[in-house]
Amino acid sequence: MAGLDLRRGGKQISPHPLFCSKWFAMLSSLQHMTDTAVHEQKASTTAAEAAGGEVLATLWERNELTIRYLLEEGKLNLCLRLMIDFKDMQRKEQFAAALTTAKAEEPGHVFDDLPTIKVKAALYEQCLGLLLSCAFSNVESLQTLDMPALFEHMSRTLTFSLSHPEMVKSPDADRRQEVLTLHYIAEIFAKIEGLQEDRIMDLIQEHNITSLIIENMTIYFQEYSKPTRQQACLALSGIMGSEAFKSAPDTYLTTKEDKQKLVNLDGTVFKEQFPDYGSKKLVRPLLDAASKCKYQI
Repeated sequence: MAGLDLRRGGKQISPHPLFCSKWFAMLSSLQHMTDTAVHEQKASTTAAEAAGGEVLATLWERNELTIRYLLEEGKLNLCLRLMIDFKDMQRKEQFAAALTTAKAEEPGHVFDDLPTIKVKAALYEQCLGLLLSCAFSNVESLQTLDMPALFEHMSRTLTFSLSHPEMVKSPDADRRQEVLTLHYIAEIFAKIEGLQEDRIMDLIQEHNITSLIIENMTIYFQEYSKPTRQQACLALSGIMGSEAFKSAPDTYLTTKEDKQKLVNLDGTVFKEQFPDYGSKKLVRPLLDAASKCKYQI
């Protein structure tokens, strides 16, 4: 997507009512922007590998124009808000009502049937989710993000997934928020040195994120793809490697059940995912925390 087309498409990202004609136009733009962002991110990774693994220091030095545009135009937090509003409507099963409202507002517009519109709604979630994922791989994006809103969204999403296994077991699960949320948390801790760790850990505690990750992993680990399994482990390890967790682990592992589930995961999942010394180093804080829990239950 050329720079001019990118800006034209980006201007369509607005809080349009769900399923109105402008919303469908925005969906088309989001598809193009997301495809471009994913391509640009892969190109940056390939370039880094060719250079011996060194990624250019800042977003502004890399050829990731889509994410740069989101930051420069103040669209990143809007994308997050659009996702939050969409998932709230999905959880409340308000799609049919939203379609009825859209039809009443635009009687001359030709609408698809509800099953087709639900497919497009899923595409909307996937595009926004992947666009946010590409953005979160850059510390500059995370530094400007509304973190309280993100963590509240992730907490609601992980809570919802516990009683809705279809979200994790669907063929497109890797692009749904119920799975991508684990990637988001892992990305945050991969960039934690450039963020306010104390504030992040306050939000982790406030929204019970540690327990929610453990519970989701306990239920769904076999359903997750291999990359998601690793990201879930890295997310937990990031939490458990923080100074806040080390100084007060019971603040984050609040129940005996949490500790027992962590120990159970260590005896099965963690050993399978990280079988040798080299791989164990990636999640040493997680393994150490699980080992300590064995003596507390």
